Amino acid sequence: MKKPFKAVLIILLCMLWVTPAAAQDEGNIGTLVKITAKDGHDEALITAITDYHKWIANFDGAMRYNWYRTLTGPDTGVYYAFSGGHDWADFDAEYDWQEKAGEVFMENVWPHVDDMDRMMVRTMGDWSHWPENWEGYDLFHLTDWYVKNGQYSAFRKGMERITKALKEGGYKSHWGFHWMESGGKAGHLVLVSPTKGWGGMAAEDPSFYDIMVKDLGSAEAFDEFMADWGATFKQGAVQTVKWMPDASDYGDD
Repeated sequence: MKKPFKAVLIILLCMLWVTPAAAQDEGNIGTLVKITAKDGHDEALITAITDYHKWIANFDGAMRYNWYRTLTGPDTGVYYAFSGGHDWADFDAEYDWQEKAGEVFMENVWPHVDDMDRMMVRTMGDWSHWPENWEGYDLFHLTDWYVKNGQYSAFRKGMERITKALKEGGYKSHWGFHWMESGGKAGHLVLVSPTKGWGGMAAEDPSFYDIMVKDLGSAEAFDEFMADWGATFKQGAVQTVKWMPDASDYGDD
């Protein structure tokens, strides 16, 4: 049965973290913060965090966060802030400006925050196919996946087969995976599919289906492969977030 891939990398590769080796940690650790503004404080929150980013940019070692607003799904209206490209040791670092930064944040930003949750994530580079040039990518379609207990090996092998086939088959869309290391449920991955606006959701040629059928040898083999691999995990929420360039601006780029 033929399905357009955008429905399949958001249901299948879609159906921003899986016990990988420590040797893979270099530069792929990040922190994700989920922020809910107080009622009526959205504009004030974004103004405050934008000003805070430009202020803290003056200090060496300060992490840089990209901000996103959720457009669809259960977290509509909620903000996400992500800082990636780190090593674990980066989160142990201490600086003489941190206490003052905390005071400024609590005074200027925190009064507009209703709730905040922090998570630690690992970017799965081997399973990802990010754009070489991020210009124009403003929407990110997120799908929660939960690998079932005892199914990691089978899930990993299927993921490696799919990733290899798509890259070699010339699939034009991009995607990446984040593994939730701390702050989420066990076995939780997030599939991230960046697009240039909503128009980027249109079906690609060649499609996911076409590439995988060619790689596996037949439509029947594809159906069997997807049934077996799909049984190793379950899908959660599907959401879309939009990058907020102003809130992500530290004033020095």
